[in-house]
Amino acid sequence: MKEIKRIGRGVGKVVLVLLAGILMPILVWVALGASLTQKIREKRQQRMSAPTIAEILAAAGITIREEAANKR
Repeated sequence: MKEIKRIGRGVGKVVLVLLAGILMPILVWVALGASLTQKIREKRQQRMSAPTIAEILAAAGITIREEAANKR
């Protein structure tokens, strides 16, 4: 019984080392790719200009009368 436990522990350690050796480099590259895509998205949002009030109202279908605009 002691021999089986010792063999099981040895096999478990080998499996953990193999998983860590294979999965860790993959996870590093995945994390690097995710962070780069997030930074690219943030830069795209910064470049986009904010819409003007006239564009917002036009998209909503609201028109401004010229008389009210000229009185100011």
